[in-house]
Amino acid sequence: MSDGYAIVCEGVHFAYPPVLEGGGAVPALLGIDLRVRHGESLALIGPNAAGKTTLLLVLAGLAPRLTGGHLGGRVTVRGRVGIVFQEPEGQLFNPTVEAEIAWGPENLGLPRDELLDRIGWAMRAVGLPEEVRHRPPSELSGGQQKRVALAATLAMRPDVLLLDEPTGGLDPAGRREVLEALLALREEVGITVVMAESDPEVVASFAGRVAVLNDGIIERIGKPGDIFADVEWLDSIGAPVPASARLEYMLRTRG
Repeated sequence: MSDGYAIVCEGVHFAYPPVLEGGGAVPALLGIDLRVRHGESLALIGPNAAGKTTLLLVLAGLAPRLTGGHLGGRVTVRGRVGIVFQEPEGQLFNPTVEAEIAWGPENLGLPRDELLDRIGWAMRAVGLPEEVRHRPPSELSGGQQKRVALAATLAMRPDVLLLDEPTGGLDPAGRREVLEALLALREEVGITVVMAESDPEVVASFAGRVAVLNDGIIERIGKPGDIFADVEWLDSIGAPVPASARLEYMLRTRG
């Protein structure tokens, strides 16, 4: 893939196994064509059950390997992939923050000096204060837990980072914490990021491009300003719209 793309999807279809015995497969992706350049930040938006999380699982190589089902088409992802799920508790199982971040690199057999370097770098990259290093992740706030999960993934030095609702379920302070960590990460590390996100303000602030999924296909893809300008269409499919874009639309339509 010397053409500058980190991710290439060509005619990707995916269906989950039947819910009931003897039932039919459950289609989730119905022909995804997508190219993401190295270092690009792409956001996936759309209504519930549009296929956003499924596409992340496919890109991570987890569907159908862990989910079952059938995958068709062609998916090419260059380099090491890291994924952070919507609920961080499912990824945090070590007794301390330091142990959590060290777990992945430690399993690679890295020397202790490099291990410590990676822990410190990952904590700084996501804005985790030094005083939480030896605390149990379960004692941290939701925003801090998400940043720990992100730091643990970054410590593996992925080339492609996949994020499923990184600010979902957080209070305003937690959302701000995670967004600030993501913005710093984009500027300092420059890895390829694909995120599924329901908060349009986060998408508008972070993403270089936005792909709108609906009923298993990408209906539109473009810059955030261009995508969010069509408020009527986004409302019609149940996709999120930033408050600023909605206000501009209301002022424009009412003269």
